[in-house]
Amino acid sequence: MAGTKQRILDGSLELFNSRGVQAVTTNHIADHLNMSPGNLYYHFRSKDHIIRSLFERIDADARAVMAPLPTPVSPQQWAEVFLHGLDTVWRYRFFFANIVEIAGRDEMLASRLRALTGWILDWTIGAIDALIDQGSMTPLAPDDRRRLAENVFIIIWNWTSFAVAFRGEGRLHEIDAREGVLHSMLLLMPHFEPEFAERVRAAIDRTTAG
Repeated sequence: MAGTKQRILDGSLELFNSRGVQAVTTNHIADHLNMSPGNLYYHFRSKDHIIRSLFERIDADARAVMAPLPTPVSPQQWAEVFLHGLDTVWRYRFFFANIVEIAGRDEMLASRLRALTGWILDWTIGAIDALIDQGSMTPLAPDDRRRLAENVFIIIWNWTSFAVAFRGEGRLHEIDAREGVLHSMLLLMPHFEPEFAERVRAAIDRTTAG
């Protein structure tokens, strides 16, 4: 039972990412998986219920990536959070490319999305506070910490859609992942202590070079 549900979710994710969520119906998913529509409906009553279950994966992955950071935070650990976060956004890119439309038609999902967004912003502000406390970042006013966290969040969540639309490519290359992290990190670099900023950049380059 659980295996069939996971197979449906995996197949749906593949189709949503390759064709776009609006172009894919439950019949398309059933046909893609060589299963009857009735069997699919036994597990998921609609496409929206499939998307809700995929969002549960997004929620779990985001919270796993943004686990509590150690004290002190190393440049490598800081860089890896952003790299892994962008990887999660790419894995579920259909959702982020259609986030307004999806959330607009499903209030339950919209509520859960707001909760996750709030949690991520709180985590980011807390991480900024930790960097300030350890001397790796210059002090900022509380309101500016939130604004900075929101700007970083906006870039990470929208980077893959931008990369595909701007470059006209259907997959994320290694350089695109690196560029997305660097774009978000450029917002933070002026506030980092110079040596920490240099080591963060080196960690990004080292991680994406392999």
